[in-house]
Amino acid sequence: MMDIVIVKGAYLRMRPHDDDKKNIDQDNEEKKRKYPSEHEHKEHSFNETLTDRDEGLNEEGTNEEESYIDENIPPEEPPLEYFLNDEPDDEKTTKKKKKMKRWQKIGIIFVSFLLVIQGATALFQYLRPEVIDFLATSYELSQNEEVQEWRESVVTMQVEGEGQSSRGTGFFVNEDGLLATNRHVIENAFQVIATLHDGSAYPGEVVMESEDHDFALVQLETDVSVESLPIATDESFDTGTDLTIIGNPLTFTGIANEGEIIETGTPTLISAPTYSGNSGSPAINDDGEVIGIIYATRSHDDGRVGLMIPSYEWIEDVYEQK
Repeated sequence: MMDIVIVKGAYLRMRPHDDDKKNIDQDNEEKKRKYPSEHEHKEHSFNETLTDRDEGLNEEGTNEEESYIDENIPPEEPPLEYFLNDEPDDEKTTKKKKKMKRWQKIGIIFVSFLLVIQGATALFQYLRPEVIDFLATSYELSQNEEVQEWRESVVTMQVEGEGQSSRGTGFFVNEDGLLATNRHVIENAFQVIATLHDGSAYPGEVVMESEDHDFALVQLETDVSVESLPIATDESFDTGTDLTIIGNPLTFTGIANEGEIIETGTPTLISAPTYSGNSGSPAINDDGEVIGIIYATRSHDDGRVGLMIPSYEWIEDVYEQK
């Protein structure tokens, strides 16, 4: 007979009754007498199992397999303080560091001063009354549809020379990517980049230079689809002829301005204000024809005036390239 005992866990354990336990013990004693060798073998195997288990425990009583450390796991990084030098600097080193910091402060102050001066100079340059006037005039002229079309044919010439870079203006004189500009704009250049009105930029090759007329032609190395400006073939122009100048003065791009011919000849004097970056700008008459190319500026009785090379001086050079 057996008692059923509920034990905490996932199973039931059957506990034998006292009478049944005596019967089981008697059976076991009987088996020992009949089969002594088999009993000894089982007892020996059990003892070996206990011995192997005890040998697997370390001095602390834990299993060696459980205390195994994975060598692939990197050790913890030492704290930042480990790398810091706690040794105090000597007097000589301290003075040297103070002197170095002093020069660093002086250098920072000097560079900051130069930046302030440069910014103030640029701001003063842009806020001059004449600059404000030509910016306002350019805005008004740019509302004209014809001027908008002419501006698309004008480019910014970015030139890299020997140890320096320069910036000027150029314009398309045919549909095959041929640009006209001043010789002094591309002089001694090893790289010429033309930036179009839409912001796209293309390299160009100087194919013709005229020192006598300060004139040059640049051929773009990539085919582009831009309309060219027609060139006037007249041998002379009248004083008072109205002109529109489109160029890249100072740091601006695509600036349109207006003026008139003050004095004819070579060079031709015009009243339109010109600045650095206007070199190579086309001077366009009311018929939409280029009658000259701007190359310089100078003082005159009427104030500062622009200098223009008439188209009849260099039109043959363009025809030869076509």
